[in-house]
Amino acid sequence: MRIAILTVTDAGFKLAEKINCGQIFCKGRDFDSLKNFVAEVFNKFDALIFICATGIAVRMIAPHILSKLSDPAVIVIDERGQNVISLLSGHVGGANELTLKIAEAINSNPVITTATDVENKFAADSFAAKLGLIPTPKTAIKAINAAVLRDEPVYLTAGNVTLNLIPQKLIAGIGCKRGTSTEKISAAVTAACEMINQPVERIKILASVDIKSDEGGLLEFAKNLGVEIKFFSVEELAKKITEYKLSESNFVKDTLGIGNICEAAALCCVESARFALPKKNFDGVTVALIFEKI
Repeated sequence: MRIAILTVTDAGFKLAEKINCGQIFCKGRDFDSLKNFVAEVFNKFDALIFICATGIAVRMIAPHILSKLSDPAVIVIDERGQNVISLLSGHVGGANELTLKIAEAINSNPVITTATDVENKFAADSFAAKLGLIPTPKTAIKAINAAVLRDEPVYLTAGNVTLNLIPQKLIAGIGCKRGTSTEKISAAVTAACEMINQPVERIKILASVDIKSDEGGLLEFAKNLGVEIKFFSVEELAKKITEYKLSESNFVKDTLGIGNICEAAALCCVESARFALPKKNFDGVTVALIFEKI
């Protein structure tokens, strides 16, 4: 999960540093207009954390809300860190789970209002999201969760209401040094998949920079896995770095002119994505995993 923390005060910024759970910290001086910045990043991060009044956060996100199946998680925290509020996309977006983690980290009060969580009940959409599945249609989610709240039986087989769980395409972006072995790449990608509790066989596409298009270890790994591998130009990757405000390695940037290969390459494969695992370094092999948003 990639997280943006947005605040416009010194106290909020100090709290953002204390939370330290995201890849980007934003303060007033980092953007000319909070409204414009939210419009720019709303669908580029998996979670937005506002350290401000709830009303401000609501006004900022209101024009961009589309669906509980695609909207990012939105959390609001007051400047003193007394309350952590799950505001939007509590289940599919993961806001409820993130709220609990942050509240525990800063010793504050988690505020979660979704009925299934309040009643400590199973939620179909939350369960599906953890498995990288999209629950659809939304009407079925509501009907099934309501049945659970009424303590009515819910069956795996089709009934009056059927909830479809559609697998999201898992894509692995990979960066590696010249001459890296297939075994080392395989070990890195497998370890990355284990971190999100997914088998490596779930991967449908591999991606990297085009100067690696003759990299034997990568090509052999793709062949062994039986999946397509896509290569993208430095220019294409640079656009994604800018669009998604990706962090960059100075060492890689000095070498290639861009400082992020794995995340940018994975993002080049889809129109819209949710990060399953941001960039991780496994002994010289960097891996990022994303789910394609359907």
